Amino acid sequence: SDMKSVLQDSELSLLQRCLLVSRLFGDESDLNFWTVASHYLQLFAQARQLSVTSEGGSEETQPPSQNHLDICHDILCESSYFQKFQLDRVHLQEVKRSSYEHTKKCADQLLLLGQTDRAVQLLLETSADNPSYYCDSLKACLVTTITSSGPSQSTIKLVATNMIANGKLAEGVQLLCLIDKAADACRYLQTYGEWNRAVWLAKVRLNPAEGSDVLKRWAEHLCSPQVNQKSKAILVLLSLGCFYKVGEMLHSLGSMRYFDRAALFIEACLKSGVMEANDSSNKLIEAAFLDFARLLRSLGLREGAALWASRAGSAGEQLMEELFQGEGGVPEA
Repeated sequence: SDMKSVLQDSELSLLQRCLLVSRLFGDESDLNFWTVASHYLQLFAQARQLSVTSEGGSEETQPPSQNHLDICHDILCESSYFQKFQLDRVHLQEVKRSSYEHTKKCADQLLLLGQTDRAVQLLLETSADNPSYYCDSLKACLVTTITSSGPSQSTIKLVATNMIANGKLAEGVQLLCLIDKAADACRYLQTYGEWNRAVWLAKVRLNPAEGSDVLKRWAEHLCSPQVNQKSKAILVLLSLGCFYKVGEMLHSLGSMRYFDRAALFIEACLKSGVMEANDSSNKLIEAAFLDFARLLRSLGLREGAALWASRAGSAGEQLMEELFQGEGGVPEA
């Protein structure tokens, strides 16, 4: 009864209620979805409120500081937090290194993360009797002397693309990152099927717009028939704030398992103000609410079915008539 009173608490938001129910039932898929959805719905809703209240101002608005999504969600975390974690991790690995291979791996990671000064220090540690001594010394010189001049950039980019074409993908990507061509590096990684590495690089090196493009391409890849990881793609799109697309995908999965998630998510979006009911969105909203109402009716939950049917347009009205047939009319919504 205590739990029932908690769930019926009017102070509990829809998102909090969905999170609580997923924990109660031990549904890992549901818990992951609502944890990520709750975090980013609140983040984007707050950013939207800030942009509305400061409209006409000259200063750029930033979302207010808040708790980050737990790092266990890995690539779904905000880029700044993810990048900080990767830097902390490579610094920890650096302290623990005990061999040349380990040192080389740290140097490579530091170069990709843009930490060139520390990477050069590690490259210069290579002993003279090591077969890689000459190569590492030259790389240290290259990293230190790289300029943004046209000839330098074009030469390094040419060498990088030639390396990639000849099977040295990691080396080519590293060179592209040295000349701030991380977006190109991500495209090459995706072309060669290295999706996880492309996404990792996008999170630590690209600006939000470029990073978003990389992650959207990854989401499309996850939805392809040969991969078929739509649930993962949905989480990726949530982290990008593509809430309408998420609603569409949840509803289009066509499984009873997702009818409740689709309707509740769309309702949470409407309540948060990140989605509006208008001519372009009403078709999805009404369809999702209607399917959820039918699901509730099939479970014998007539009152719940009536509530959602009342918000599902003309098709919902027909379902309402079926629900209350023979009872002297349909109650007001």
